[in-house]
Amino acid sequence: MKKKTHNQIIHVSDTHVIIRLHTNETLNVPINELTFLPKVNDIVEVYQNQNHVVVCPLPQNNNLLILITSSAFIILTIIGATFLFFRHPDRNIETVDSQSSQQSSSTTSSSSTSSSTSTTSTSSTEESIIDTTAEELRDMENDGRLKTGQLYRFTTKLIRQEYWEEYSGHFKALNTYHTIWVKASNAPMTGVQVQIKKSMIEGWQEGATVTFTVKIMEDSEKFQFWVATDATLITTPTEEQHTENTIQEIDTQAILHGDYSSIAGTWRNETGYELVFDKNGLVKGGQISKAGISNEGVIGLDVRTGPTGYGIEIYPPGISIPFKRFENNRLISAEDKSDKAKIRIIAGQSAPTSSEKVFYKTD
Repeated sequence: MKKKTHNQIIHVSDTHVIIRLHTNETLNVPINELTFLPKVNDIVEVYQNQNHVVVCPLPQNNNLLILITSSAFIILTIIGATFLFFRHPDRNIETVDSQSSQQSSSTTSSSSTSSSTSTTSTSSTEESIIDTTAEELRDMENDGRLKTGQLYRFTTKLIRQEYWEEYSGHFKALNTYHTIWVKASNAPMTGVQVQIKKSMIEGWQEGATVTFTVKIMEDSEKFQFWVATDATLITTPTEEQHTENTIQEIDTQAILHGDYSSIAGTWRNETGYELVFDKNGLVKGGQISKAGISNEGVIGLDVRTGPTGYGIEIYPPGISIPFKRFENNRLISAEDKSDKAKIRIIAGQSAPTSSEKVFYKTD
């Protein structure tokens, strides 16, 4: 016997019941064959074969369950269809939004990177080139203040051209450079070294004035080098000759070897005392027995006058004189009020105590 479900009673009479089967066919069943009181719209179960028909009422709670289940199924079907309908457009929107977000993020990142690069470039451009002198650079190198990687700019004169040569040290970064010598008054014996490309010094001659920009480089042993990144020839040796009469200079090497021509002439201080030099030394006032030089470039002369003597010190331009003064019965340092733009001489057996005692060249 085969079970048929969801069959509905559509008519009830005194003798028969008409049932609409789930196949939309109708079935007439004698009412006396039913074991329950039929009502129109009742949902029933129908069991039939070729000879018999059995109709059973569906329990009321099952009717409600079927109704709820059917309604829930319909609602779920509608929701599912709606979700499927809108799901792909949402995904496209999300994809576009995601791509837009990524593009925006990329643009922002690129902009930020560009801005950062620009700032770095500006910062690098604005990284100060410190204007200084060869003397100050040497002092900073000696006392540890010279900064590796820093750029410095200074103007000085080319010297000792006979000693210019290819760099031959262990610092491989300088293998393509040349070593040249430039003037620094606090290194009067030799000057200071600058490492520079050979192509930059073609045509240069000793005595010319050059403005250098150098970068301080350091080897594995922490030894620092002045490496030229730029160099501008300011004057040639010929041009220098036209101005040398207005610039006081000391030929240190000549003096140390007994030639005093660079300081020959009359020197006088404010108290009226005079010193007179010719190319051989002092004309009067004793005989120079010894000459030497300090680390700062100050030339010292020992002068003999019979059984006694005194000292002479020659100060190049820019070098301070260590004046002393008495205070509370003590000798303390005093301000140097001498003209540092000129060569100055002091003489005596003790430290100078007044700028009035400083000798200046008068002719």
